[in-house]
Amino acid sequence: MKNRPIGIMQLTGLKYFVAVAEHGSFSAASEWLSVSVSTLTRSVTTLEEDLGLTLFERSKQGVTLTPAAGPVLTETKRMLGSLQTVTEVAAGAARGTAGELRLGVRSPPVGEPLRDMLARWREAHSAVRLIVHELPDLELFSELVARRIDVALIPSYAPWPRIVMEPLYSERMVAAVPQEHPLAQRASLRWSDLLGENIYVQDWAQSHAMREFYAKMMGPGMPLNPIPAGKQTIFSLVAAGFGVTLAQQSQAEVSFPGVAFLAIDEPSAQVEFSLAWSPHSECSIIGRFLYSMRSSAKSKGVAPKDI
Repeated sequence: MKNRPIGIMQLTGLKYFVAVAEHGSFSAASEWLSVSVSTLTRSVTTLEEDLGLTLFERSKQGVTLTPAAGPVLTETKRMLGSLQTVTEVAAGAARGTAGELRLGVRSPPVGEPLRDMLARWREAHSAVRLIVHELPDLELFSELVARRIDVALIPSYAPWPRIVMEPLYSERMVAAVPQEHPLAQRASLRWSDLLGENIYVQDWAQSHAMREFYAKMMGPGMPLNPIPAGKQTIFSLVAAGFGVTLAQQSQAEVSFPGVAFLAIDEPSAQVEFSLAWSPHSECSIIGRFLYSMRSSAKSKGVAPKDI
């Protein structure tokens, strides 16, 4: 027989081929497939013509694979299994239960309540790969607009155009001071206690949102020292005695050598975090993630009352 191009073969014929091979006869396979014997025979015959290969030795007792058909059966099963996997993955992605989610954050997602909220997401969506991008404010905005990240978890102090922002939870701010500093012996601090200190604040050439937030939260006249560095670097400078800084309560749950974290007894000492995403996003995984985070925030009692 002269073989035809592979593209002409029908997927149904390959499935029928496997069924006949596994059941040992056309009649048994037709019963299992709920198709007529003539339909099954015609489909397998067409497949043999397309392949240019006899697949079965036929007899009154049934059928047996020809020696040349064994490798074809093995490869066909592998291919059909791969197609089934593709179908399942596609279905999971459509439902939002499989795939990947690209999450942008400004600082590491450590401590409560975010740690537990992400853990709940992982438990319910173990087939979704979570990819975390830790970026400065401006880069987070650019990546969201370009849709190179799906969702960002950011402080609410800098509203962004072309992006949907939804308040998720708030947490207290604490002071980070050197362990040998006299303030480290205090149970809590007021803003006035920091007036004589060198207060480090993260600040980047193209984004001053954090510095502006600190100034608004702490009030006028505070000695803010902007520095283009990550929080871990600033904590290292604090530990070495160069100055002090502010941190989220969740960051204080992870101890840092040489740094003491102190509560701040001021009503303004808190920061609100929002979920941010592109209004053009239509991915089911994004929708599921937003719903999961909202639900977790509500169950933990940290969600804004209007959510």
